[in-house]
Amino acid sequence: MSNRRCPKCGEEYSDTYRSCPFCEEEDAIKHGRPLHRRGGRRLEKRQNSNGGAGGVMLLLTGIIILCVVGYVFFGDRVADAVGIRDTQEPSPPSADQTGPQTPSEPDIQTPEPSVSDGDEPSPGVEPVISDTPSEPTADPAEPAGPLTLSQTDITIPAGETGRLTASGGSGEVSWSSSNPEIASVDGGSVTGKAGGTVTITATSGEETATCQVKVEGDPWVDPNPSTYRLSKDDFTLSPSENTWQMKVKKDDGKWEIMGPDQGVTWASNNTGIATISETGLVTRAGKGTTQITATINGVTLECIVRMS
Repeated sequence: MSNRRCPKCGEEYSDTYRSCPFCEEEDAIKHGRPLHRRGGRRLEKRQNSNGGAGGVMLLLTGIIILCVVGYVFFGDRVADAVGIRDTQEPSPPSADQTGPQTPSEPDIQTPEPSVSDGDEPSPGVEPVISDTPSEPTADPAEPAGPLTLSQTDITIPAGETGRLTASGGSGEVSWSSSNPEIASVDGGSVTGKAGGTVTITATSGEETATCQVKVEGDPWVDPNPSTYRLSKDDFTLSPSENTWQMKVKKDDGKWEIMGPDQGVTWASNNTGIATISETGLVTRAGKGTTQITATINGVTLECIVRMS
């Protein structure tokens, strides 16, 4: 079996065909009739074989050029997208590559002038604004509050000690007792000595604070009881009178209104007829007769009060 060349179209075809199959195919297509092969194997069209290889080479060359251009302009983005970007820092050159090194000059930084509040910067100089927060300034000390005591009324047995604490005030606190024979005080520590009632006073500057201390035990007796007297020992209040102020004095002194601060404790035997304040003010409560007492340093003084 060999090949023939068609004198009309120039194509080669197998000698198994009686006539050129290429011409028959073109003639059938041209006249619109079906093609009936009469057997044999059709050879591949080899026209312009050299031209086909050249087209392939041109196509490959175009693809390579497009890849190079794409890498130049979009290589970094593609590498970032697929995660293959080389993030390693380049290694420093070796001594053989760099050659002798010359000492570098020190990096001298010129400090920029800072601008404080209220100062205007010099012409041409940019103000320096620091991001570091300034230290908060300490708040001025708050003024001390009023002088107060931890308790205003306590009861302790004779021989025992109670504790008072002072707060506020404008300076050092000093302590005093209205009758150290009943209870003494030292730096806020109150010690009961004999039965009775005293007033403990704390003083700071011009401020004072007091606590009434009742000591339980055998009462203290004033060695000079006759030195105290009441302004009245028996009196009557008319219906138009509602109050009367009792006073106390020593034989060598003047009449004074006294209360716990001076070691005097007042009481009424019948508050339904008359009441009395801690400073000796008698107030009408009803009709009748009762007795008012004043206890001074263990000594009890009595007064009859009649309410008509």
